[in-house]
Amino acid sequence: MGCTDDEGSWTDVGNGELGSSAIGLRYFAPAPDLRRYLSAYYVFRADLPFVSDMVRADMAQLRFMISGLGSYGFADGRSLAAPEITLLGPTTGATRFDVAGPVLVFGVGILPAGWAALVEDDASRFADSLVDAVDVFGGMLEDALDAMRFDNRGSRMVHMVDAVMRGLLTDAADAAYWFTELADKWLTEDASPSVDALVRQAGVSARQVERLTRRIYGAPPKLLARKYRALRAATRFADASGWADAAGDAFYDQSHFIREFKHFNGQTPSQFRRAPTPVTRLTLARRKLIGSLPRLALVS
Repeated sequence: MGCTDDEGSWTDVGNGELGSSAIGLRYFAPAPDLRRYLSAYYVFRADLPFVSDMVRADMAQLRFMISGLGSYGFADGRSLAAPEITLLGPTTGATRFDVAGPVLVFGVGILPAGWAALVEDDASRFADSLVDAVDVFGGMLEDALDAMRFDNRGSRMVHMVDAVMRGLLTDAADAAYWFTELADKWLTEDASPSVDALVRQAGVSARQVERLTRRIYGAPPKLLARKYRALRAATRFADASGWADAAGDAFYDQSHFIREFKHFNGQTPSQFRRAPTPVTRLTLARRKLIGSLPRLALVS
């Protein structure tokens, strides 16, 4: 099954004799009024009987399984079956997915401010885990999935999800924008974010900062700093001449760089350079497709 839309084009990854378009990924920008909460929409398709891959540590995601049946394997070793509409919490390590296809998924990247506004519950309770999104957001998501199965043109699905997200945000909670703007900048502008610097910039106690990062980002600040340091290094490594150029002064030595890189990106640096997984290649390519992604989404 494929997304039938003649607007724009897919970014495809071939798979040997299966052809040049066996797996594809396409990104869409949410409506301007939603970009404070959502990073991007995307449609992932795999015209294959089975797909297994690794995805890097990431922010929270909402995913509609239009076709296919799958599960996620998290960094702590747990494997959970994916509901038809899945809310994935923020992840603190690379995550594996296994899906029986053909696969067609519509996904929504949820920024930390979006989590605080939409979910309200403590993100650390959902970290490296998943729940049925209908239990969190209600039955309008099921109506949206039914509509996607009837008409899976990209532009139609984007319009539909824009409307759903606006409905969910009608009674949005306080998203602590002052903190998310500060913390997003902290995570993306320094190669090795300092927790002391975040506390100092926030102007509140270290305990309050930890409560906020757990509730909104799903992890304490030290783990967040490690996560985005490794993700940022991988983004740099894709274009760097070697590990030292990508690591800069952010890692103690090469072994530290390799260990952190693999935990958060799912591959060693050499694997990432020589043979990145299909989803990794597609994810990195998105920077060329949407130039207006939020800073945090461009790193993760």
